[in-house]
Amino acid sequence: MRSWWSVRGRGARTRIGPGRRALGCLHSPLRWVLAGIGLAFTFPPSPLGWLAPVWLALLFRAAATATPRQAMRLTWLFAVGLFGALLSWLPLSLAGTVGPAIVALYPLLVGLLAAMWALTAWLTRRLAGRLSLGAFPMAWAALEVARSWGPFGFTWGSLGYTLAQTPLVQVAELGGISLLGLLVGIAASALASRNRWMCGAALLLWGAALVFGVTRPGSPAGTQTALLVQGNVDPREKLAGQADADWQRYLRLTWRGLQRGAADLVLWPETAVTWATRPAALAQVPVPVLLGAAVTQAGQPFNSALLSLRGVVAGRYDKIRLVPFGEFFPGRRALNRVYQQVFSALGLPDLQGLTPGRAALTVGTGALRVGVLICYESTFPALARALVRDGANVLVTPSNDAWFGASQGAEQHFQMGRVRAIETRRWWLRVGNDGISAAVSPSGAVTVRAARFTAQAVPVTFTLQSGQTLAVRWGDAVPAGVALGWLLGTVVLRRRPGGEGGPSAGEGIE
Repeated sequence: MRSWWSVRGRGARTRIGPGRRALGCLHSPLRWVLAGIGLAFTFPPSPLGWLAPVWLALLFRAAATATPRQAMRLTWLFAVGLFGALLSWLPLSLAGTVGPAIVALYPLLVGLLAAMWALTAWLTRRLAGRLSLGAFPMAWAALEVARSWGPFGFTWGSLGYTLAQTPLVQVAELGGISLLGLLVGIAASALASRNRWMCGAALLLWGAALVFGVTRPGSPAGTQTALLVQGNVDPREKLAGQADADWQRYLRLTWRGLQRGAADLVLWPETAVTWATRPAALAQVPVPVLLGAAVTQAGQPFNSALLSLRGVVAGRYDKIRLVPFGEFFPGRRALNRVYQQVFSALGLPDLQGLTPGRAALTVGTGALRVGVLICYESTFPALARALVRDGANVLVTPSNDAWFGASQGAEQHFQMGRVRAIETRRWWLRVGNDGISAAVSPSGAVTVRAARFTAQAVPVTFTLQSGQTLAVRWGDAVPAGVALGWLLGTVVLRRRPGGEGGPSAGEGIE
């Protein structure tokens, strides 16, 4: 069987099979950008997640027969297509709320994310040589774990999310999103090899994951009620300052919801109010209120979630993972003048950034132990695991996706957070300023989802869950350990005399 796409290496024989006529009018760089766009369309909310390995196989097959430098180049092009399409909502949505100048930051982000993929391909080809095809899935698994580290961690585009709307997502309870990404990479590598034994092994692996997914027991019916209060406040108005109006809006919606039915817990969105201006009326609310609030303590601003019992703070969680260049600004003091000019161009006030929280700790009262993941934090599995280990029996995400407008950004954000429910087997309650407000069961099923862009209070049911999944206990250790062990073994095997098998960089693959 001839290769569909291949890359010209030193002395290579270039072979392009059935796709040549269809794509012959296109230059090679555009060809790889289009392939990356194809992979982007397998991420949620698309139902095409099953096809993710097919697009990734095209990249793996070509990169495995290219020189390291060529592999880096074509991978960068592929990743530009992937992240360019996946994050296309970013400039389109933010330009409408922040201003058109924000569009300039979009290519920088796409280029940086693509560079991470490109360097991974280059390093793998250098270390694994002819064994690269088997090493690629492990290298990508290690990359995606590393991409979640540090203050600049960014997990959008992790391969495992392509399976978020398939039954295979249930495997996340065993090894988290990293294990799902490994499944995608292994299938892609098997398809790229066109070896019947490798494809058969990958098929068996996916079959086992599918059986595991479809046989998981359903989630128990909810026994407690939460009231999700969606304020639908314009984010630019909040920046202009309207503290009293915000309080009145959320208190009014809360009372309306409680008049329609009793609730055990009331949830308000991220930074719904400013705590320093809290009214006495909050003391009249008869049930616990977990509210997102802007808090200033000792001159330090925090993005917090406060558990209020009749106006008295019974628990507080400060957001740990702040959004880079949104909630914290690297080198703010040294680059003060530059930041001021940028903010002025965007029509924003002189933002100073927030202070990060110190620890992932639960808040609660009685048997209720809430693990809070504020907005962006719901995309980081390690935080959810830490909260469950600290005793969380329900996960809650106060969020504000109003900056995204009607784009796909909010939906992608929601689908990523939904996987946290499966990884931890906890109910996940999400309340957004203008949505998405929803209740998600431990099986990942969306039991209630409120309409977006409306002010409303929506009752949902949930149950307090106990126990710890393997993903909670071990985190990324198992999939990352397997990946790193495999990579180390590949490097050792390659360095042994006669250890490199398969075609060389210039021989192509039959």
